[in-house]
Amino acid sequence: MTTPMVRFLLRLIRILGTFTPFILRFLRDRHRFLIVGGSRTVPRDQHEQRARRLREAMLNLGPTFVKIGQVLSTRPDLVPQVYAEEFAVLQDAIPAGPYREMIPALAEDVGYHSYDDFDPEPIAGGSLAQVYRATYQGKQVVVKVRRPGIKDLIETDLRIIRRLVPLALFLAPDRFSFSLRNMADDFERIILEELDFEREAQMMEEIRENFAADENETVTIPRVFRDVCSERVLTMEYAEGTKVTDLEELEAKGYDPENVARRVANAYFTMGLDHGVYHGDPHPGNLAVDDDGRIVFYDFGMSGRFTPAMQASVINLYLAAVNRDVESIIDELVALGALDPDADRAAVGHVLELVIDDLEGSGDVNWQQIIDVVVGMLREFPFRIPPDVMLVIRVGSIGEGVLRQLDPEFNILAAAQAFLREHGFLQRAARMKLAEAQSDIETSLWALLRLPTKLDRELDAREQERTVIPQEIAQSQRRQTRSIGYAILAGGTFVASGLALSVSQISATVGIVVALGFTILFIHSSRQQRR
Repeated sequence: MTTPMVRFLLRLIRILGTFTPFILRFLRDRHRFLIVGGSRTVPRDQHEQRARRLREAMLNLGPTFVKIGQVLSTRPDLVPQVYAEEFAVLQDAIPAGPYREMIPALAEDVGYHSYDDFDPEPIAGGSLAQVYRATYQGKQVVVKVRRPGIKDLIETDLRIIRRLVPLALFLAPDRFSFSLRNMADDFERIILEELDFEREAQMMEEIRENFAADENETVTIPRVFRDVCSERVLTMEYAEGTKVTDLEELEAKGYDPENVARRVANAYFTMGLDHGVYHGDPHPGNLAVDDDGRIVFYDFGMSGRFTPAMQASVINLYLAAVNRDVESIIDELVALGALDPDADRAAVGHVLELVIDDLEGSGDVNWQQIIDVVVGMLREFPFRIPPDVMLVIRVGSIGEGVLRQLDPEFNILAAAQAFLREHGFLQRAARMKLAEAQSDIETSLWALLRLPTKLDRELDAREQERTVIPQEIAQSQRRQTRSIGYAILAGGTFVASGLALSVSQISATVGIVVALGFTILFIHSSRQQRR
């Protein structure tokens, strides 16, 4: 029996032996660390061939590298589009393992005989688990079982990856180092969360309860049977449906694909912007339409959360972009944790203005154009896309592809705008902005009200310091300074009152009264000064 250290070394040798030929080719292309020869341009067909071989290599190395490929398929800031497209095929290309290997997890965790009947033929397979049909307490269920030994293998791979990250950063072009480091930091948490089926069960139940509370009858989330669930086994209701991209079958059953597309999009908008918990893997195998026309969601291993602060930032970011408010866009990017607060705001703002002009000039803007912009900025500025935001980008990228199969004219950004408007999000965001403005104005007004007292104290202190100045001159300077102060306060308060008028008539009225008071004091002080 091999020791953990021997397994580690054997695995390391296999990984390095698999990827070294690819690394040497890429270094040769760019003439990096090589003494002879120049850089070379590789034709697209050769890149396509390399991408296929790299995908096959990842598949052969097992679930950790399959998952890396899946993550890279949504990271065009790290890999060219031809590779991202090829890695996306890893979503459905996992061969099934023998049923006998799954029996220990079932027997040890939930009891093999807990089920009335169990079909040993898998109906689906992923990089981490296989899915089976069964009967539990007379009900048709689906059982998701984690592949045996997968956690130990992944933990070994993660140890190797942690040691190889510095080498990857050294070999990679400088412009990739920031994104590569971020991906390495986030990947471990993502894959370990997907290994935990108890977490997946919790997310399913939460999303199901959210839609039930809304009395939403356009969505179905399978029920979880907790008595037969564990970290390695997930048992849920069998929810049959037609694959969402099977257009012929949908139309044969009388469903309008365009309407299905709208329902899928609205379900995701509801989960992300209203509920705050959302399904994060919208590829066609995870979406279906049942006999009642409801959208069925499968596989919640890649689910995410949106805090209220993140929801507000996303909506504010959208409003800022619509209004071409570059400063607010930068503020929301910082609030989301996507931009370094110390970044050069002027440079970022200049690029954002050019981007907005370019997008407005291109007519119909789609999600992929937005992704292309994000990729360009990731390479130029110190952006760090947080895992939750990256998952949203993944959902939008994959989801738009699915939705356009249903409706080639579907525009996810236009659908988002309609959803925000119809559900009152734009009005709510506008009210929040007005409330913030009102608070700022009221704070400024109270500061102005306290300013005369502060001014008197300052003048008294100055007068005591100037005992050598004749009393008449000191008094004259004091009256002159106070008169100027009242004039400034009167003008400032009138301006603040004008701004407050669009927010609150009460605040504006109070401001005008205060401004008139300062005006009277200014007139009185000026008359005393002339005497």
